Amino acid sequence: MAGLIRVLEHSLLPIGYWQNGAEFTEAHWQQLLRYHDTGAGRRYYDIRHRGIRFKHYVGVLQAGDLTIEVLPKADAVPGATPTPHEPFDRWRTLLLQMLAEAGLLPVDSFNTAQLHERENSLLDLYLALFLTEVEALLHRGLVKRYRQREGQVKALKGSLLFGPHLVRNVVHQERFYTRHQTYDRDHLLHRLLRQALGLLPTLTATPSLRGRAARALLAWPDTEPLRPTAAHFARLRYDRKTVPYRPALRIARLLLLRLSPDVRSGPQELIALFFNMNRVWEAYLLRTLQRLAPPGWTVSKPPKVVFWQAENGQQSRMQPDIVLEHPTHGCLVLDAKWKRPTSRHAETDLRQLFAYAHHFGATQVRLLYPQAGQGAAVEGEFTRPLFTDAGGQVIRGEVSYIRVGQGELLSADGVAIDTDPVTGYLRCSVEDDLLNWTQT
Repeated sequence: MAGLIRVLEHSLLPIGYWQNGAEFTEAHWQQLLRYHDTGAGRRYYDIRHRGIRFKHYVGVLQAGDLTIEVLPKADAVPGATPTPHEPFDRWRTLLLQMLAEAGLLPVDSFNTAQLHERENSLLDLYLALFLTEVEALLHRGLVKRYRQREGQVKALKGSLLFGPHLVRNVVHQERFYTRHQTYDRDHLLHRLLRQALGLLPTLTATPSLRGRAARALLAWPDTEPLRPTAAHFARLRYDRKTVPYRPALRIARLLLLRLSPDVRSGPQELIALFFNMNRVWEAYLLRTLQRLAPPGWTVSKPPKVVFWQAENGQQSRMQPDIVLEHPTHGCLVLDAKWKRPTSRHAETDLRQLFAYAHHFGATQVRLLYPQAGQGAAVEGEFTRPLFTDAGGQVIRGEVSYIRVGQGELLSADGVAIDTDPVTGYLRCSVEDDLLNWTQT
């Protein structure tokens, strides 16, 4: 069974580090070095002397017999060596819950048992979710579709193709070469899922997952092989019967196309499945605010807009993370940053907010950092007013620190209670902040 090491984002993993009986060896470091040299691994970590330093990506990295989980923590010290005293189980649960609420895990219920299973790694959990969706499709019954088929048949049906028929059937006059419709389970949806099922045993050493994949493959219909591309997934269209296929195909797309989350397999036996924590933070806050928005307020992520146009046709675009709008109260622009500011605030982040305010005509803007330590919100205003037809208006800004989970609230056995027992959602301080934002 593969060893498991857990670290925090931005931490340094040196050669020789031990955790729970697993060791990060020079052979593992060499594998990660080769992956880094290909260009694919540079997004996730940097190479250091006899070690690697992770970036703001979280997820799982599997090198041979070693699995490395990279977990989020807003106040993690950059470049620090992992310590065994960190509550890694809690950070792992928080990450899974945030991925689910951000819509990055294909589950509908945040109290589902999958989120609480203790699989070997995050990769195993993701594969388990895929198998759960595939097994649900098999239990429900796989859909059939009409498709065009060309070949030899023993009974005349469809259109007889005279040229191929005369070439192939001069002797075998009991056969017909036709183009006809057939109604079966060999179509694009099933071909893509079968390809992902065939790939799964190469991605995990967990016996239970391999057994489930083998049973699913045995029950899956035989389909024509294909080499999946982005064009195959772009052609997918869902109707009333095929909507249940969507969650399984979302994971299949990640596995087959090697996108981010990124999966690599081959001679180096290296697999990487990572999430950009900045994107997770933005998506989580967007979905949370949409769920908690007061009546009359709409919460959305607007499309990119052009704020600079060059004479040669080049353009520069901007896109705020979250915009709250009300018919009478105007709009409020929010910018989410998953980082710990080195000072009271980040100058470049405030300049970005100032540009957003002028482009979208907002007199209220907010920076949303994750709660780290005892950081308190800082309010202020920009010295340059917002110029409108009605005259200059003051632009108010705030640097807010959002707490996810409830570290101070402990259960009877001393474990932090991070989820609301009624709703099942993560406790988040943005719920209280939202009331103040929409009432000002």
